[in-house]
Amino acid sequence: MIIQLWPTLSLSEPFKSRRHKGKSKMTDAFADSQETIPESIAAGHESQDLFNENNENPGSKNDEIIRKLDKLAGEISLLRKEIRELKEKQPTTDLITSPKFTMDTAKCKRRYTLYLRSRFSCRPWLDVKNDDFRNEIHTCLAMDGMRTNPAAMQEMVSFGLSKFTELRNQFRRKILADKAIIPAKPLGELCVYLFQNYCKADECILSVERMHASLVLRHFLHKKKYFNTGESTAFWADFKAFLEEIEKDERPQKWERLEDIDRRRTERVRDNTEE
Repeated sequence: MIIQLWPTLSLSEPFKSRRHKGKSKMTDAFADSQETIPESIAAGHESQDLFNENNENPGSKNDEIIRKLDKLAGEISLLRKEIRELKEKQPTTDLITSPKFTMDTAKCKRRYTLYLRSRFSCRPWLDVKNDDFRNEIHTCLAMDGMRTNPAAMQEMVSFGLSKFTELRNQFRRKILADKAIIPAKPLGELCVYLFQNYCKADECILSVERMHASLVLRHFLHKKKYFNTGESTAFWADFKAFLEEIEKDERPQKWERLEDIDRRRTERVRDNTEE
């Protein structure tokens, strides 16, 4: 067995020397790069920093915001002025599109007046909540193009109440002036005598409502002795209370009983007159 010992070669030394030389060259180059930055590059960075500072100037942004706010304030002021002008013109526009309703010039005045007189002959107080009365108002207002006008409806109601007051005053004077005739007339004749001037041409004077009104009225005049004592300032207040008392009476054949009493009383008056 032959053992050969190779001489130890110093291969590592040249390698090491080459490696150290490469490393030193890299280190020197890096050092040079840090020490010698080109002036053109540096100047570029400085100009960029200055540009950014000018672009982010807060004063210019505030000025722009103030200009926009001033413009918006001017537009709001102009809009408010236009709104005030429209409000000032509104009443004039309403008068043109919706003329004021008055009974003096209303097309429905004659029809409405005849209706009120007819209703008065059935009951001398106007019931403004009555469906028939409400329907008549709508029909009358439609003739003047005011069917949905609340002011016109209120005018109709006010006129109706005033008209009933006028009719009551006229009717009371008629009754008290004719108190010598009213007690002796048969019920049918009395109804015609009292209400023929209040009914429409196509209406039946001897309706149930008018016959009952005549019956209650004469019963009241006898009961309160108006034929003997004459006029009273509380005539209509007393008559209304008397009428409501009879209307509340729910006994059967109420009207038949009153008619029987009225017939016998009327016969006695006529007999006394003949004697």
